[in-house]
Amino acid sequence: MSNITLYVPDKVKEKMDSYSEIRWSEVVRQAINKKLIETRKLELLKKYVEKEPFTDGDLVWMDEHDWHPVDEQQMKLSFIKEVQKRSKGKFIRAKKVEDLFE
Repeated sequence: MSNITLYVPDKVKEKMDSYSEIRWSEVVRQAINKKLIETRKLELLKKYVEKEPFTDGDLVWMDEHDWHPVDEQQMKLSFIKEVQKRSKGKFIRAKKVEDLFE
């Protein structure tokens, strides 16, 4: 594992020291990992929007992180309205699956 040196203002260091139970190196490590994941998602989202093909590495990364650029798209308002309309529709109460296909 590599080491990095991080400089913080004295006032920040004083506040950090008052919370000795917190492993600040772990906080920083998690923040860096989060930023790396966000950055990678943005790269893949850009590829998706520009209709560039994904590499095998891209697909593996997306699978490992259970993520795809489509996950970031908002649903179209027309689709949402259609789902809401259908959910207010008439329902059939059935005891068996066969009852649905009369």
